[in-house]
Amino acid sequence: MIPNSIPDVIRVLLVDDDEEDYLIIKHLFASMKSIDSKLDWVSSSDEAIEKIGAATHDIYLIDYRIDGRTGLDVLQEVRAIERLEPFILLTGVGDLDIERESLQLAASDYLVKKNLTSESLARALYYALGRKEQEKQKINHLLEINRSKDEFISIASHQLRTPVTTVKQYIAMVLDGHAGDLSEKQQRFLDKAYKSNERQLSIINNLLKVAQVDSGAYNLARQRIDVSEIVKSAAEDFTPIFASNNQTISSSYDRKAEGMVDESAIRMIIDNLLENACKYSRPQSNTHIAVALKFGMIEVSVDDHGVGVNEPDKLFKKF
Repeated sequence: MIPNSIPDVIRVLLVDDDEEDYLIIKHLFASMKSIDSKLDWVSSSDEAIEKIGAATHDIYLIDYRIDGRTGLDVLQEVRAIERLEPFILLTGVGDLDIERESLQLAASDYLVKKNLTSESLARALYYALGRKEQEKQKINHLLEINRSKDEFISIASHQLRTPVTTVKQYIAMVLDGHAGDLSEKQQRFLDKAYKSNERQLSIINNLLKVAQVDSGAYNLARQRIDVSEIVKSAAEDFTPIFASNNQTISSSYDRKAEGMVDESAIRMIIDNLLENACKYSRPQSNTHIAVALKFGMIEVSVDDHGVGVNEPDKLFKKF
C-alpha cells in the first residue's frame, strides 16, 4: 500500500539525451501496474536544470551521460542535497565509484539501465519517495525541537531578566548611599557585585538574542553610525582589561567610516573578538584593532597573537 504522503499520480522527469533510451523507459512506465505515473522527458542538461528549478515534478531520473556533462554535475548545480524531491541516477554500466559519489551528492538511488524492469523501476520510485518523506519527517521533528528550544530560551531569558534587574537596582541604590554611608570595604564588595550582576544581565540578553536569531525574529536596528567611534569606545573599555593581563591594545581608524549598522550587534561582535584576543594571547603581546574604508566597504580587523583556531568554520557556527 502506498503511503498517503506519496501522490496518487507520480510526476517523473527523465533527463536523457538518448531518444532510444527514453522510448525504452517510457515503455517500462507504461507497463507499471503497482503505481500511476506521468513521465516527462528533456534531452539537455540546461533544460533539465530549468525544469528542476521550477519544482513541478515529484522525482527526477537523470542519466549519467548528458550532452557533454554528467548527472553528477547536474546534481551539484541544482543542489540536490537541499531539495525536497528525490533524484535517481541512471547509467549504462555499473561503477562503484560513481555510485558512491552519486549517493554523496544526495541521489536516492543508482540504477543500471540494462537491468531495469517495470517492477524494479516502480520499486525504486516508491522507495525513493518513501525515504525522502522519512527525511522530511525527521527534519520537521528537528525543527520542532529547535523551536521548542528557542521558546524555552526566550521564556527563561525574560523570566531571569526581571530578578536580575531588580538586584541591580537595589545594589545601585545602596552604592548611591540610600541605605547609609558605606565603608571602603563595603563599597569595594558592592562594586564587584554590581559588575557581576551586569555581566549576568549581559549573558541573559545574549541568550535572548541567540533565540531570536535562530527563530528569525531578530531584527537589526540599522542607523547611520561612524563605525570608528564604536571601535574606539570598545578599545578604550578593554584597555584596562588588557593591562591587567600584562598586554597592550592599539588602534587605528579611517575618519568617518559611516555605515548603516546595528550599533549593539556590531559592538557585541567587536567585544567578542577583543575578549578572545585578550584571553588567548601571550603576556606582553599587543592586539591591534583597525577600521579602514576599502572599495566602498568598511573593514574592521583585529590582529592579535593568540593561539589561533584549528577549525575556522566553527567561527561562523554556535559551538
